[in-house]
Amino acid sequence: MKEIWNEAFLIYNLPLTLILGCMTLFWVASLCGLGDLDSDVDLNLEGDVDGDLHGSDGVFGFIMRAVNAQDIPVMLVLSLLSLFMWIIAIASNFYLNTSQSGLIASGLFIGNFILSVILVKLVTQPLRPMFRSIKNDKEHQEPLVGSSGIVKSRLVDADFGQCEVIRPKGAPALLNCRLAEGERSLARGEEILVIGQDPETQKFIIKSLKN
Repeated sequence: MKEIWNEAFLIYNLPLTLILGCMTLFWVASLCGLGDLDSDVDLNLEGDVDGDLHGSDGVFGFIMRAVNAQDIPVMLVLSLLSLFMWIIAIASNFYLNTSQSGLIASGLFIGNFILSVILVKLVTQPLRPMFRSIKNDKEHQEPLVGSSGIVKSRLVDADFGQCEVIRPKGAPALLNCRLAEGERSLARGEEILVIGQDPETQKFIIKSLKN
């Protein structure tokens, strides 16, 4: 245990240790019911990934598709990736980098990342049908265009945001959305109306009920 502790805080392992610590705090906060905190964090990541998955061939978009982030919640994917990378980094540097060389650690990091991506892919692959089913149930159980609700994210603008609408026959639906053209940005808690859905990005189009 002492060896693991010492290895975790070596300069080349410390960034992964800190990232894993942040992920742990995120899930603890989520379990404690701090929904607004994790909603904002997850929403910002979902927005970035959503843009990459729907029309970008960049490296980040390719990696996110490789680890099934189009179907699996982004924070779950990143948590698994950080966990695998931390475990592999600790083990590989302990056994293969006894001289504590930064150059060797850098080489091991590249192999670590590739192996961790493969492991995340393997772990999340069986979960895709379940999360797809949940997503389809939330978004297609009842017609949502014409429904009213409130803004749940810190902000909704012309590119991305999140709102909650009430469904008479089911639980409230949390939707990825954007504003209609010409609408001002909306803050958390403002009342909205769902007026359509973008067929390309699948985001719901909303406007303020105050207009």
